[in-house]
Amino acid sequence: MCGFRNAALALPLFVLAACQSTPDSRLYTLAVIPPAGTAQPAATMPRTLALGSLDLPMLIDRPQIVRRIDGNRVEALEYDRWAEPLADGLRSTLAGDLAARLPGTTMLPVAGSTVAENTPVLAVTVLRFDADASGRVVLDAQWTLSPGSGAGGRKIGPTRETVEVPEAGADPDAQVRKMSQAVATLADRIAAGLRR
Repeated sequence: MCGFRNAALALPLFVLAACQSTPDSRLYTLAVIPPAGTAQPAATMPRTLALGSLDLPMLIDRPQIVRRIDGNRVEALEYDRWAEPLADGLRSTLAGDLAARLPGTTMLPVAGSTVAENTPVLAVTVLRFDADASGRVVLDAQWTLSPGSGAGGRKIGPTRETVEVPEAGADPDAQVRKMSQAVATLADRIAAGLRR
């Protein structure tokens, strides 16, 4: 009877100790990175551009940061998480990066019913956006610019862009910084494609 009572008293202490040893989650966001040089306005650019659909693969559309282990395996970093849904963070970061590269053009981060009929819409489909075990980040995406209904603009794309940012360590801090750089490079390429 005494042993049962001692075990019953010790159980809450074990539970408390287990709860205290769980590490805290670390939250991350993507960051807007200014262009390398001074961006020049282009006469042919629209005054307003909407960032429409932005699709992510289900593999990375989760709260945890995902890392590739090899060709067949990935890991979700349980305590290294996005501070907001990755699709939302990627949308706002890409919109900010594009705004910095397209001076004179107003970027609307969400295309929907409030977008004027003649506003061109940029749609982006992300095929891959992760890092491998060494920290090399790959962003593989396809983008299309559709002229607004009733506008006389031209459709551009679909255009596929694959951005690779060399390894810089496998820790989550470095991975997220490299992911931000990859988004900025994608914005460089989209801006160049829109100016053609």
